[in-house]
Amino acid sequence: MTHTADNSFAERIRARYPEGLTGVFAIGGTRTTYLLERNRHQPNPGQIRDFYDYADYMLTRYLEFISLFMELGGQNMVITALSHHRFYHQGNQYAEFIARSTLDLMNDRSVAYYQANGIDPYFVGIDTLLHLPPEHSAHQLGAKLRDFQQAWPYREGRRKVIWEIAAIPLFSFWKAPEVMEAEQQRQLEAALAGNTDLEDVYQTLYRYYARAVYGTDLPMPHFYLGSNRKGSLHLRSLFPIALLCGGPFRLFYTPYPSLFTPKETLRAMLEDMAFGKPVVQLKGSDYSGEYTTELANAEYEYYMSLSADPRSTVGLIRGAATDDEG
Repeated sequence: MTHTADNSFAERIRARYPEGLTGVFAIGGTRTTYLLERNRHQPNPGQIRDFYDYADYMLTRYLEFISLFMELGGQNMVITALSHHRFYHQGNQYAEFIARSTLDLMNDRSVAYYQANGIDPYFVGIDTLLHLPPEHSAHQLGAKLRDFQQAWPYREGRRKVIWEIAAIPLFSFWKAPEVMEAEQQRQLEAALAGNTDLEDVYQTLYRYYARAVYGTDLPMPHFYLGSNRKGSLHLRSLFPIALLCGGPFRLFYTPYPSLFTPKETLRAMLEDMAFGKPVVQLKGSDYSGEYTTELANAEYEYYMSLSADPRSTVGLIRGAATDDEG
């Protein structure tokens, strides 16, 4: 794919989504990615001997992935970088490492990258970290991310990368009245009072709570990209999913670690979503005129053959049940 072709595609995407193409990315298989690229020839390929090299390598791959999306016309990204489970399930030493390595998302290299590419970074979900005792390493991480955000010169119209850190959406929704100004709450109540258009009610609530949890206005995401390399279909990005209420939201899963996704594959996903065959809208109370007798019989036989095979079910885990995040 040439640079000119990328520019042309990006222009088409921006025209198709004037509000700004917004994607949700659950980056799975990060440790697997590192081990396969760096360690596969070692006697013990599964051992990470230098976690700081791993962290530096992952930062490089994250930034490359952001560039990939932006080059294809993307405007906003929500990236799930850290689950709160990481502070509990793998020991204190790993939790301390995770806290330190997450700070790489605001180190000198990251800041230079954001500035060079016109990106505003956000760290969302950190209210959970700040809820912990001040002496806890996770609280200290949250405080540093909060201070970074407060000092960042945000500007309207820039691209946005929203890093989801230890998010618990219900906690953030509960705290929304503390975050939003009293006037914003009054405007919400006034907009909902007597409003019988449920679609408009949803749009109004989305704008309010998206602003509360993200700290910025964000279009409703257009798609989600995750990994199902072992067959299971997890939804690991919490805020975007919690804020959804139907609508034309697409789900894509790669059968390999997310960071192995090449530009051609991401482009194919966006092409299919933006310019592919539109979903048929039901115009009546049934499907009259949509089937021929031959088509109905063929489709019935096809579905019966699939239903006879338990393994045809999408989402079954293949092989050992291991954590799809790492």
